[in-house]
Amino acid sequence: MKSGLMALVLLLLVSGLGGVAERARAADEFDGMRENRKVMLTGGLSLNTADADIAAALTKLGNEASGYWQTMNTSPARTYLWSDNPGIGNSIHIRVTYERLKTMALAYATAGTALYEDSQLGSDIVAALDYMYATRYHEGVTPTASGTSNWWDWKIGIPLQLNDITVLMYDSLSPAQVTNYMTAVERFSPAVTLTGANRTWKAMVVGERGILVKDGSKIAAARDGLSSVFNYTLSGDGFYRDGSFIQHNNIPYTGGYGIDLLLAVSDLMGMLHGSSWQVSDPKQSNVWEWVYNAYQPVMYKGAIMDMVRGREISRNYSQDHDAGHRVMQGILNLSRIAPPAQAADFKQMLKGWMLSDTFKSFYEDAPVPAIALAKSINSDPAVVPSAELLVYKQFAAMDRAVQHRPGYSFGLAMYSSRISSYEAINSENAKAWYTSAGMTSIYNSDLGQYSDDYWPTVDNYRLPGTTVLSQTSSGSHTSTKLWTGGTDIQNLYGISGMELKYADHTLGARKSWFMFDDEIVALGAGISSSDNIPVETIVENRKLNAAGSNTLTVNGEVQPATLGGASTLDQVEWAHLSGSTAGADTGYYFPQTVSLAAKREARTGNWKQINPRPVTPSTPVTRNYMTLWLNHGFNPAGGEYQYVLLPGKPAAQVDAYAAAPDIEVLANTPGVQAVHERELGIIGANFWEDGTSSADLITVNKKASVMTKETEDTLELSVSDPTQAGTGVIEVELDRSASGYAADSEVTVTRLSPTIQLTVNVSAAKGKTFKASFELGSGTPPTLPGEEVIVDNNDSTGVLKTGSWKTAAVQTDRYGINYLHDDNSGKGNKSVTFTPDLPATATYSVYMMWPQHFNRATAVPIEVVHAGGTATLNIDQTANGGIWNLIGTYSFTAGTSGSVTIRNSGTTGYVAADAVRWVRNP
Repeated sequence: MKSGLMALVLLLLVSGLGGVAERARAADEFDGMRENRKVMLTGGLSLNTADADIAAALTKLGNEASGYWQTMNTSPARTYLWSDNPGIGNSIHIRVTYERLKTMALAYATAGTALYEDSQLGSDIVAALDYMYATRYHEGVTPTASGTSNWWDWKIGIPLQLNDITVLMYDSLSPAQVTNYMTAVERFSPAVTLTGANRTWKAMVVGERGILVKDGSKIAAARDGLSSVFNYTLSGDGFYRDGSFIQHNNIPYTGGYGIDLLLAVSDLMGMLHGSSWQVSDPKQSNVWEWVYNAYQPVMYKGAIMDMVRGREISRNYSQDHDAGHRVMQGILNLSRIAPPAQAADFKQMLKGWMLSDTFKSFYEDAPVPAIALAKSINSDPAVVPSAELLVYKQFAAMDRAVQHRPGYSFGLAMYSSRISSYEAINSENAKAWYTSAGMTSIYNSDLGQYSDDYWPTVDNYRLPGTTVLSQTSSGSHTSTKLWTGGTDIQNLYGISGMELKYADHTLGARKSWFMFDDEIVALGAGISSSDNIPVETIVENRKLNAAGSNTLTVNGEVQPATLGGASTLDQVEWAHLSGSTAGADTGYYFPQTVSLAAKREARTGNWKQINPRPVTPSTPVTRNYMTLWLNHGFNPAGGEYQYVLLPGKPAAQVDAYAAAPDIEVLANTPGVQAVHERELGIIGANFWEDGTSSADLITVNKKASVMTKETEDTLELSVSDPTQAGTGVIEVELDRSASGYAADSEVTVTRLSPTIQLTVNVSAAKGKTFKASFELGSGTPPTLPGEEVIVDNNDSTGVLKTGSWKTAAVQTDRYGINYLHDDNSGKGNKSVTFTPDLPATATYSVYMMWPQHFNRATAVPIEVVHAGGTATLNIDQTANGGIWNLIGTYSFTAGTSGSVTIRNSGTTGYVAADAVRWVRNP
């Protein structure tokens, strides 16, 4: 449609109509954009109505619209349109009324519905719009402050609906009617303001209205209003570089407002694509990054994890698969306008999710256009479904962590002084007390575990992973404690921790999770309370099958499967709970035998108990659960726990694991929690206090989260400051010696032998993980000042540029204040030569640093001029950004005869030139 729009403009010019006034030409383009938006809403005229899923969606749309039409009050003397939403000043009633009118307008404008272009329906819709303008929503309305008037409805919710209705009914409206409705929209949303999702909604309102009234300045304002959304933020609402998304200042909301933002951004970018107002801000590439870094890691087989959905988990109509499918709709939109490489990735992602979501078909509730686009992807043999995602992701900015492993994914929700324990506003999310208090979620083949009425039926006092006061609620709050976060190794394995401290209880604890290859180790220490209420740590609270008959095995003995049964099991070394589907078993190993409380029960609740809004159903629902927990007793002082989750393992494997566990708990004290995973060679340690502290080979001087991974020849290290308040450096000593290393620029290695010593600069790091790797063996002290030379692109000498290079600072994984890039142009004609002034004739190790990005070149030609000649090699700039990468060791003569040259010859993608480092070898 968009290419057709531009072709129409060209045709007018070529055919001799180029002399028509610019305003007339622009008007044609406005009309083209409006038609484009209509196609985005309806799917256009080429829908395959013979397809069963599309036909079902058309029937569903027609039936819903028919139901609204039949119940709409059409009396000339009417005082409302629907009797259940009669309020004049009630913004919710007004918004719901426009939502129903939009459904009717969609049925009217969508080819293939029984109501398509029904003249009586069209007349009734237009009359209803005039009625609403005259009595409910016009430029003269002044909303009153009351419980029935919400600013969001007036400024965002209603205008979004009214704009789309006007697009759908445009051919049935007079210019005066369009002017009336759009004047009302202008009254409440004249400009792009606010932050996060609210800002993108406002941009959509302003931009779509601009198209309808043919005001290019409004469209430009809407487009430009997205630029601040594209920016990564360091605080408050928006996207963070680690993939976190925050709304309402301190609530993780990737799966709530983040979905709305994705849909609004993709809608507006799609609506403007191919026009004179197409988004041109280079930061729009961040949108593609969001898909990889923010959305994909919190998706599992079509569902989005509840830990990033805020209060929306309490909405019966928006459970995890429902919300996940909305994410997919946004990515579908982006797949139409993204660069080819990203578009291909997005389609593979989508196909993988659609094929693997056997709980709920994407086609079941998707809009007709989304179904049609999804069908084209699923039927395309060239689109190969994405493989199972394997990654560990620390979302430091929103106190969340996730790990994806073969057969399962693990989610961890925490909070701190920066992030709230939960959100419960607008009468929603009434029992979310402990959803961020270390709640753990295991996603596996039981795809309905957290759907199918989980939240109104689960025991909200006993959520898995949490340490709580028995049967006691907690208000929404931020903690007084800073320590929440973690680190990772190889982006596959990670550790997290949180210093738990409730605002309304005295209960506190230090809790850590160690996520390895096929197990999650959970440690708790310093569990203390003076509340005179029993304290519990919840190991599991799993929804069972319809009969509640999932087998619980403890130390090899099958336990009774009677619902309503509760027991305390002594001397428990391991337990196993069979899954409701194949592959959904879970094992539990206790390094120190425990008394384990177990309860199998049928629980009845209703959605209105957690979301008492008028639209919420109160129908009772019953689900079966198995809860396992550890009792710490009344007023514990220094209590602790240790357990290991074994997702996907059958009982026999859990038994075998307990007999020969892969893990060893090295420490579980209020000062240090540390675990060794023997098979992987990984040690993870959370250090809770400032001052010298050790765990196995690791010694630090400050609060830190540290991991090492050791093989025969190498040692990898990662370090973070989970308090996000550290200034200066963390000192780290490793009880190993090394002969060489590579490290992030924030890591300074001061000694390689007899132990490795280094410092990590964590000032303003915001919880980021810093990494280094070492070649094990007899080491010598690293170079002293004067024995290494770094040439940066920003230096006044030693840098020679050929061709036109652009300076940028967008990527933070760079050396110095900026870097150069070739703008992906002038291939074969650009180079940057870095020439050092070396202090002595010697052998030097040469390192390079570059900012990585998916749009970088994968084979950048490098030339190293040294005393023995010229060496050539290629480097991949899509990976290993922000660290010193060793490119070789060569002999150099003192002075300026040596150099390193970066060229863009034969490259595909952007080439960056940042910094080169020469380190003198002994």
